[in-house]
Amino acid sequence: MMRITINGKKCTARYGETVLQVAQRSGIRIPTLCHHKDLSPYGGCRLCIVDMKGKQTPLTACTLTAEDGMVIKTDTPRLRKLRRSTLQLILSEHPSACLICEREKDCDNFQECIKKSAVTFGCKSCPQNNKCELQDLVRDMDIKDLHFEFRYRNLETQRDDPFFDRDYNLCVLCGRCIRACHEIRHAHTLEFHHRGPKTLVGTAFDLPHLESGCQFCGACVDICPTGALRDRFSRYDGPPERTVKTTCMLCSIGCAVDLNVSNGKITCSTPHKDQICARGRFAIAPIVNHPRRITKPLMKKRDGVIEVEWDEALECVSQKLREHRNRTGFLFSPQLTVEAAENIYALGGSLSAKLAMPFLSNVPPRPLALSEIKGKAAMIIVNTDMVGDYSVLLLTLRRKMKDRATFIVIDAFARPSDRFADTVLKPNPGTEQKIVDVLCGPGRFPKESGISAAEIELAQRLVKGKKVYVLYDPSNSVIEKSSKSCKTFPLFSQPNALRISRMGFHCTHEEMLTSKNIDCLYLVGVAPKLERKYGTVIVQDCFLPDFDFDVFLPAATFAETDGQMVDIEDRTKRVRRAIEPIGRAMPDDMIVEAIARAMDLRLTKKSGKRKIVTKRATLRKTNRAYPLRLIVRENAYTYRGKTLSAILRGFDRLRHDRSAWINENTAKKFGLRDGARATIIGRRTSFIMPVKISSYLPQSTVLVFDHPSARRLKNEPVRLECTKS
Repeated sequence: MMRITINGKKCTARYGETVLQVAQRSGIRIPTLCHHKDLSPYGGCRLCIVDMKGKQTPLTACTLTAEDGMVIKTDTPRLRKLRRSTLQLILSEHPSACLICEREKDCDNFQECIKKSAVTFGCKSCPQNNKCELQDLVRDMDIKDLHFEFRYRNLETQRDDPFFDRDYNLCVLCGRCIRACHEIRHAHTLEFHHRGPKTLVGTAFDLPHLESGCQFCGACVDICPTGALRDRFSRYDGPPERTVKTTCMLCSIGCAVDLNVSNGKITCSTPHKDQICARGRFAIAPIVNHPRRITKPLMKKRDGVIEVEWDEALECVSQKLREHRNRTGFLFSPQLTVEAAENIYALGGSLSAKLAMPFLSNVPPRPLALSEIKGKAAMIIVNTDMVGDYSVLLLTLRRKMKDRATFIVIDAFARPSDRFADTVLKPNPGTEQKIVDVLCGPGRFPKESGISAAEIELAQRLVKGKKVYVLYDPSNSVIEKSSKSCKTFPLFSQPNALRISRMGFHCTHEEMLTSKNIDCLYLVGVAPKLERKYGTVIVQDCFLPDFDFDVFLPAATFAETDGQMVDIEDRTKRVRRAIEPIGRAMPDDMIVEAIARAMDLRLTKKSGKRKIVTKRATLRKTNRAYPLRLIVRENAYTYRGKTLSAILRGFDRLRHDRSAWINENTAKKFGLRDGARATIIGRRTSFIMPVKISSYLPQSTVLVFDHPSARRLKNEPVRLECTKS
């Protein structure tokens, strides 16, 4: 421990700490703007200047390393004058009507300026009002007027991103967004452009964020001290009245998120401590507040589907379940709380019903043991979008391994976001296992893979002398262990997969939907493509399905529910209710309990049969009749029975997962334009989808994303036919 003196106060300093860190830990405030606790020191704003004994010129506290015996002063007349001048210089290029205004005290009552000033200038129209760090600094330094001529950049607000707007007229060039993108997310999307008064923040070559490898994690938005970057959904909601820590249930990682609540409404979700992905940052609040969400019970009657009270809906459900006892099938989503799943098992057991869950994979899930990844490691990632689907897991691996890990991507569908890898191999579909065999053991060079010998040799050099770990999504491909020096880890995108698989199933998803022994179908958080008509269809969900039903029970989202979830590492995490369920919606576990009470049943824990069969898919060859290879990838961007892109426009722009992706040359061959509708025909498959033309896909292939509960597609040869609109 070292000892330094700050403003006459004796403070202890740890090795490597800066003067700013010591002061903050000791309760001494030093003004900052470009500094953030999660970022490296920058010293750009010059507001944290301090006087050090023995030095004539002020020094920036955020870059000044503490040394034993230092004597520091942080609040002298000279420092106050310099800081005020520096802040006024910053304000000379920042609209200050919201910061220096003689009507500020009466603004809440009259809001005169909102009608007289442009949106950029009006404080009430600024998304960062009352939570702007620049606003706080102006008040603390008591700045009432500006000594420098104001220069307005007059830049157009950029609204071409799916989730946030960028108004660089409000940017103070603190560089926090750039450093967050580099240091926290390792995405390296943002940089400073130009020099001097023309300096701006932007992407490389000014590419749109959708084409620049941006992860749309929101780290830059959350760390921006002004209103330059703003969440489009919650930009005018102001500071939250309270925050509730909960667990995101949109994927298997189970990230801790803070739900911001104002006026009984969830306004947005932000990371609690560690990072989150685009789903956790930009999907939760829009889902909870979605205008198409159903929050009242519905029943099908002679006059059509009408709203009813809960008592009537529960009585109808109870009667239908009694009528179809022993001939009922429960198909439910893994995105329920553990308590809800257990209640469904108990109710199904009491009714001798069949239980199933829409897993895409037949591979039994097992915990991801990150503790087993040690030393020098080579991470081989097969047919898995680590940035899009598992970005938080990728960050965890990179932090854990630091510079000791090598990343190799094996995927025919390579994306710009795969640039985190040391090398990317784009094999012919179906040959991934052979490439893994070559890299992990004495496998034969796979000429049929389409990978050159030079590419294989480079990958072999990267894995030489390292422990090999293979990460793959079993919904996209099944990779077997190649040697003793190789470990495989299947990655499941759905939460609670481990807990529910141990509870077991009576039948598979496909078996339930095709079984003639089921007359009543009870769907909880799933919206499958029904193969036939049923005597009764009961839906328990947040959004209406695309098929007819007899009863609809409005379910609460996980943000309105208390319970537990199990993540990909088999850790149980707490799910907390942030607000009361909207309308008359109820949590899933409470709905099932209400049904049991109406039927005079006692819910006791029961399990189904363990119905998981491991089976590798056979790869059929293309021919003249079916010249294209269909590549099927799991759609991990779903909530309950819907894809996020179907209910949230931003995710439709981000993912394009409701389109069939084809190569540019393949599109020309079939006379297809981007957005055109095409019929995809296989030996056992036929469906119509719009086309997304991409250079990321190899020729003679078609890629589609498969929703776990919508349909079951398989990798097979297909042909394309143009469809008239």
